[in-house]
Amino acid sequence: MIYFFGVLIAIGAAAVVGGGAFALRGVRIGQNRDKWQDQVANSAGAMVNALFLASFALSVVISWQAYDHARADVAAEAAALTAVYTDVGGLPDAAQLRHEISAYATVVVDREWPLLSTGGSSDTADRDIRQLAGQILAAPGGPDTTQAVRDEAIKQLDAVSSARDLRIQDANTTLPAGLLVSLLITALAVVVHGLLVGAPHSPSSAVTLMLEGALIASAVFIVFVIRRPYHGAFDIGPDLIRMALARFTAVS
Repeated sequence: MIYFFGVLIAIGAAAVVGGGAFALRGVRIGQNRDKWQDQVANSAGAMVNALFLASFALSVVISWQAYDHARADVAAEAAALTAVYTDVGGLPDAAQLRHEISAYATVVVDREWPLLSTGGSSDTADRDIRQLAGQILAAPGGPDTTQAVRDEAIKQLDAVSSARDLRIQDANTTLPAGLLVSLLITALAVVVHGLLVGAPHSPSSAVTLMLEGALIASAVFIVFVIRRPYHGAFDIGPDLIRMALARFTAVS
């Protein structure tokens, strides 16, 4: 669906630019300029193009870094979840605790993950992880080894909670508004500059300008669909959590 919309936007941008070139067919800006005006126009065009490319490149780099960070946080969450599942096996109520851990992981996958695209989280997951901490702390005492196992399980559960908090924070991370505005303004400036400076356009120059408009629109569209993890083209699925849950089921 995303790619379909991208194609539509590129075609629409090409049509708009082509319509603009046709509307300016009677304008003779390019024919009436002096040499120094040509130099100014070319310098302005080069500067606008450079600003657009810089905004686009910076947007892609920041988005990609955010995506990598989010994937690392999910991997850390899955690893900590597996560790706490293993650790509670040494506690007296291991079967019940492991059932609660599996139930929590199921809530994360089925209820919380669909909310991440809008930056949301599950209240049920919040409640479950707090209850799980209380259940581990309330597990019947015993020898020193049991206390050590309980401490390690709580440590890993804290790691799960911290990784979950980072995942929710990642879901609310997006590109700075100023960078997006700069991208839109410079993209529009590049197209408008090409329309005005080249008027009147020949069929070949109009086709070239339409292609440029389609590429610029596609670039802007790409930035908007990758600007935030868990949303758009860089959507991160709960595969690692699902794999951990599958291992829990196999162990049980």
